[in-house]
Amino acid sequence: MSVPSVTISPLPELRSTTVFGQTIRYYDVGSGPPLLLIHGIGGDADEWVFCFGPLSQSRRVLALDLLGFGRSGKPLIEYTIAGFVEVVQHFLRDLKIDRMAVLGESMGGWIAASFALKFPSMVDKLVLVDAAGVWGDITTLPIDVRVSTRDHLREIFQLLFRDQRMVNDAQIDLAYHQHLERGDGYTIDSVLRNAASGREVLDEVIGNVVSPTLIVWGEQDRMIPVSVGRRLQKLIAGSKLEVIPRCGHLPALEKPEAFVQYVLEFLAS
Repeated sequence: MSVPSVTISPLPELRSTTVFGQTIRYYDVGSGPPLLLIHGIGGDADEWVFCFGPLSQSRRVLALDLLGFGRSGKPLIEYTIAGFVEVVQHFLRDLKIDRMAVLGESMGGWIAASFALKFPSMVDKLVLVDAAGVWGDITTLPIDVRVSTRDHLREIFQLLFRDQRMVNDAQIDLAYHQHLERGDGYTIDSVLRNAASGREVLDEVIGNVVSPTLIVWGEQDRMIPVSVGRRLQKLIAGSKLEVIPRCGHLPALEKPEAFVQYVLEFLAS
C-alpha cells in the first residue's frame, strides 16, 4: 500500500493522457533510459516525491496514477492485476516506449512482476519493493486497508511506517482528505476482493522472470514481512535482495536516500 506524503519537496508538472477513453495522470521527468514507477494500493504517483530528483539525473522517470487511483479516471469495473498490466502496456504504447526498467512497490510490485512475465522483451530490469503477489504462507494482511475513518487510517499508517514520527496529525489529515477527495475506496475494495480469489498470485510462476531483478525491502515491514522478500530472491534466479534497516513498508518515503542508492547502483550495473 502507498500513501501521500506531507512534504515541502516540489513535484514535477502533472501530465495527462488517455487510455481506453479514461484519463491517466502521470509525471515524466528527466532524460535517459526510461524507468517506470508503479505505486501501491491506495496511493498515487506522488509517492515518489523524494525520488524524482536523484533518479531523473540519469533516467527518464515516468510515474503514473494507476487507473482507479489518484487523479486518474475511476470507472466502476472489476480491478485486477491483469487489468492494471493492460492499462500500463497501453500507457507505454501511447508514449512510444517499448523497453524500460520497471519498478513497483507493494501492489505495484505485483503489477510490475506480472508485466515482466507477460512482456519480457519490454522490461530491461525489474525492481520489486516490498512487493505483493507472492504470498507463501501469508493468507491475509495484518489490517484491513479499506479506509473507513480517519482513526482507521492512523492505524494503517502505524503499520506502514517503522518511524512513528511519520504518523502525525498533518500526515493523517492530508492523506484522509485526499482519500475522500479522490474517491478510491471502490477501487481498493475491488482490488482486495479479486486478490483474495488467488487467481493472480505469482508463487508458481514468478520463477519465469527473465529480467535482471533487484528486490528491496524494509527490514521492519509489518504489512508484508521481509521473509516474503527472501522467498522472492530464492524464486527468481540471479535476483539480488537489499534489506533497508529501520524501515517499514514504504522505503521510498521512509528511507529515500538508501532506497535511491540501491536502485541507481542496480540500474547502472
